[in-house]
Amino acid sequence: MRRLSGYPNWFFWLIITATATATLTGLFMLPWVLEFKLQWDPGVELAPGLRLPAVVMHVFFGWLLLMLLGALWHSHIRAGWRKRNNHHSGLLMSFSLLLLALSGIGLYYLGSEQGQLLASLLHSGLGLTLFCGFLWHYYHGRRLRLAQGHGRHHRHRHGR
Repeated sequence: MRRLSGYPNWFFWLIITATATATLTGLFMLPWVLEFKLQWDPGVELAPGLRLPAVVMHVFFGWLLLMLLGALWHSHIRAGWRKRNNHHSGLLMSFSLLLLALSGIGLYYLGSEQGQLLASLLHSGLGLTLFCGFLWHYYHGRRLRLAQGHGRHHRHRHGR
């Protein structure tokens, strides 16, 4: 059984890897956000030598997720939308990812301190929303697949 209809199995694992890496690097940088953007003492200090690699990995896997969203649009998103299967969480994730890209650009290019703070808080919140949406989408998608598979198995066994 394929994890995503119309896609090779490795594609699912690429999505999992990109989502997990973007989430973990984002969480890793959260104390940095608290310290430099909110002027809070998080009680945890990041090693300065790890900041740049974390940011680079975060940006790389974030942009990879945007490319994967484009690839998912081809079959997965359009089919789910037509069938109305799991489309609420899919919509939440799609919009979260697009807004993450915009807020991420804001982190680089907004000049004012207020704009930077707003973009940073928005980006952090949207990142958590995307991750929670992904878990929700995966969980409900799995339930749908199992229910559909059980129905097919039941019809096949009883000749219906």
